[in-house]
Amino acid sequence: MPFNRQELLLAYRWPAAVVLSSLALSAVLLKVLSEPIPVRIDGGLQVDKLVMPASVTIRSDQPLPVSGTVGVDAPVTITGQQPLVIGPVKVQSIDRPVAINGTVDANAQVSSITGPVQVDGAVTVKDTVAIGGTVNVEGKVGAEVKPHLLPFK
Repeated sequence: MPFNRQELLLAYRWPAAVVLSSLALSAVLLKVLSEPIPVRIDGGLQVDKLVMPASVTIRSDQPLPVSGTVGVDAPVTITGQQPLVIGPVKVQSIDRPVAINGTVDANAQVSSITGPVQVDGAVTVKDTVAIGGTVNVEGKVGAEVKPHLLPFK
């Protein structure tokens, strides 16, 4: 028994409706899920540890200002073709030993050091150093002292 055109259209209307509705639903879901879902966090967010990324690239035409306390617990490797430009540095206190490998050329102003400073190695000072107050030196110091003539009484 052959089917006419009207019977075929009636037989295939439900499968066609399911296919068309699936296509429409998938298009809507693709549009909605392609954008980020906004999430509001009440009460703040505390980050204990950042795991990723392993490296951070920072590009800037000018020096980046840093305010507040900065602490670095692990070694930091800086790579790149451009040398670092360091402006004037103001040190208010030194709490722990500072290890420096290599040559450092910096314009630094130290306002107060409350504890003893241990220096291992040679120190060269090119400019005049002004010290206000008393300095206690223990141990052998190699210094050149020019003699001064005392006035006659």
